[in-house]
Amino acid sequence: MSAVVEGATAPTTNPVHLITWLKREISGLRLTQLGAGLMCLLALALRLHRLAEPALRWDEGWSLAHASLAWADLIHIAALDWHPPLYTALLKLWLGWAGESVFALRYLSVLLSVVAVPLAYAVARVWSRRPWLALFAALYAAIAPLLVYYGQVARMYPLATLAVLAAAYLALREPAPSSNWARAVALALAVAVALYSLYYTIWPLAAILLYAALTQRRQLGWLVAVGAGAALLYLPWLIMAGSTIMARTASGARGTGLLAGLNEYLSPTIQGLFFTYDTPTWTAGLVVAVLAAGLVVRPPQRAEALRLLLPTLVIVLGVVGLVYGASATQWFAPRHLAPVSPFFGLVLAWSLYALGRAWRPLPLLALGLLAVAYWSTGTQYVYAKTLEVVDPFDPAADHRFLAAHARPGDMAFFNVLSTAGWYENLRQPQDPPWSYALRWEPVIQPVEEAARERILPAAAAHRRLWFVLYQGTQEGNAALKEWLDTHLYPAGGEWGGDTLYLLYAAPDTPLVTTPVQSQFGDQMQLVAAEHTPEASSGGVAAVTLRWRAPKPVSVAYKVFVHLADDAGQIVAQHDAQPVNDLRPTTTWGPDEIIVDRHGLSLPETAQGTYHLEVGLYNPETGERLHTADGRDALEIGTVAVASPVDATP
Repeated sequence: MSAVVEGATAPTTNPVHLITWLKREISGLRLTQLGAGLMCLLALALRLHRLAEPALRWDEGWSLAHASLAWADLIHIAALDWHPPLYTALLKLWLGWAGESVFALRYLSVLLSVVAVPLAYAVARVWSRRPWLALFAALYAAIAPLLVYYGQVARMYPLATLAVLAAAYLALREPAPSSNWARAVALALAVAVALYSLYYTIWPLAAILLYAALTQRRQLGWLVAVGAGAALLYLPWLIMAGSTIMARTASGARGTGLLAGLNEYLSPTIQGLFFTYDTPTWTAGLVVAVLAAGLVVRPPQRAEALRLLLPTLVIVLGVVGLVYGASATQWFAPRHLAPVSPFFGLVLAWSLYALGRAWRPLPLLALGLLAVAYWSTGTQYVYAKTLEVVDPFDPAADHRFLAAHARPGDMAFFNVLSTAGWYENLRQPQDPPWSYALRWEPVIQPVEEAARERILPAAAAHRRLWFVLYQGTQEGNAALKEWLDTHLYPAGGEWGGDTLYLLYAAPDTPLVTTPVQSQFGDQMQLVAAEHTPEASSGGVAAVTLRWRAPKPVSVAYKVFVHLADDAGQIVAQHDAQPVNDLRPTTTWGPDEIIVDRHGLSLPETAQGTYHLEVGLYNPETGERLHTADGRDALEIGTVAVASPVDATP
């Protein structure tokens, strides 16, 4: 009989020696298990530190908004996104129980990241059969800056890391009979969970299964069955999101461009694995020195070299996979290495263990060098979360604006879920609900789809719709604004930083036509007008004007629409160049009919009959154009405004 623990063989010839040996080994096992428990507490403390302090980052806002959607919308958006849906689905369930505070939002990642620590210990233990080496691996999983960093971010990386570690543990356990389907099912589930969490887990998973195939050749059939089961579980998502995956990977370099991409991304990928950010360049050399020292003082024998093939494969395939993915998509992010990082920890743990076998104080010296290498990153960079921030930003800006300008019965639309998540995080019961019309990366939906599924139904239920357009009318936002201007009634707009806030009116009363034929100056003609004849206090009124210019116009006139009482006091107005600034008068063709829409937001105190007046003026001088009879405004009708109770049939 023999047992292999810590590389030693149990003596069996002397019962007294055997009992002594067992006591020593059991004592050592308990000590390392206790140490693994302490590593979990250390991991928890590091991840709770300043957890709620940094403002929500861009991707975290996306996570919160995405998880706030209905289940069907959640899955649909995930199929168009850069990431599969499992983490978002889990976050949705979590938020229903924990709430939407910044602390609660991130705490799910903390828990997943902490659970990865004992699992890293278990993986190292089954991989090396050395409890002390496993303890070093658990220490790395607890304090590694990359894992601490993303263990505090409300994204899918801790879940993906946990699933890959689970797959490694199940694949590395002692070979089981082919009839052991429980283990096969568990491994297939772990692989599927990893793939449903993060696409980039395919690389470490491939390395783990390849290592298992090389070291457990008698179990090849069993591993093939596991792979087939995982593929079957993942097939529905490939069918649903396959076109998006192909489109994403087809957007980057090809041919010689791909080689240039490899050259471009290899160095930052390696730096991302080492995670020596905000440190001098020589600090990465300390990490390399620790790795090399273990090889020098105790070169691996054949069995150990075979074991080292596992982390080597995971690291190599993980790095190459990220480099290839960044080249193919033109999108690089070191966070995709999170599932690879614990296996980098295995190599460091092996080196520390080898140093300890040579001379016990050496691991302490090596840990001191690693502390020097990572001190700045671990104490400052990790908690600043600067990798998630590109430009200065204020995640409270949208809520601050809407809280000051919107009403509880309004609806707010966002063109990107990240800013919607920031708003959702701060939204109070009196703030308007929100929806989305996604026209900014990473998801751009057709305007017609957004209109059919969300905007038009909202317009039927809400009189005032706000559109919060990050980056204004740039890129895909222009098409959305054009649709809004021609289907709803523009009622106002204002810039705030890099965001354009637009208000649109959605009247619930049909417009009536007013016969009108009026000349303004010698260049402009109003040939038709429509307006809402009645409205409710706090509601909206709408006006449609049809203009014509018999000859070219040299001034970009603005149109004004005023709602005034009998004394001429204006209670609501909207000024804009025709078609909400899209068709300046200087661009009109001869006798072209221009359809011009205007919305008016009525005060909640308005009640009675009001006059609708329209006209044009030069925005540079303020001078109005006059009608043929000398007036500077033309009344096109009246609007009867009643309180909501009085307006109810």
